[in-house]
Amino acid sequence: MTARRIDSIWLIGGLSLMAVLIIASWFMLIKPKYAEADGEREQAGTIAAQVSTLKSKYSQQQKRAENLDQYMTELATYQAALPQSSNNNSIPAFLRELQTLGTKLDVDVSGYSAAEPETSDDAGAVTELPITLNAEGKTTNLSKFLKQLQNTQPRAVLIDSASLTIDSPSEASVTLGLSAFITASETVDLDELKKDLEEAS
Repeated sequence: MTARRIDSIWLIGGLSLMAVLIIASWFMLIKPKYAEADGEREQAGTIAAQVSTLKSKYSQQQKRAENLDQYMTELATYQAALPQSSNNNSIPAFLRELQTLGTKLDVDVSGYSAAEPETSDDAGAVTELPITLNAEGKTTNLSKFLKQLQNTQPRAVLIDSASLTIDSPSEASVTLGLSAFITASETVDLDELKKDLEEAS
């Protein structure tokens, strides 16, 4: 009876010790590994989300890079329309453009005069340059000249006034009061900008 009792005690003690070891193993070894695995899964999910975001941004940048020439052309157009203020405010170049336009349309453009710049009431960074010029030619050519002056030539100008004189049934002369515009905002060197963008892509 005593031997059976001792065996039972050893059996119960052994089972208890196994239970304690299993529980201890769970808390000391297995549970931390599960927690570590959960942390790594969460980190992997975060990295996957970041990779997805970066892929999307990269795709957008590639799309923009494909349209770089178009953007550069648009920027060049805007800067030609509204140049940065300087010593001569690009007036000589503008007047040469008007003469070239007049020559193409068989219109004699002359009598230029430019006044001092005036601050624009509509935009603080923009300054108006009042310009007066005379143009002579056939009425049909003068009409084309005025349309291209307002819509086609690169410099942004506004026709403030026009005084028409009929010289003959087909000839006329017009005196125009214009406002050309300049900006105090800094413009960029297009060649350098394109080079920087191509190097970055």
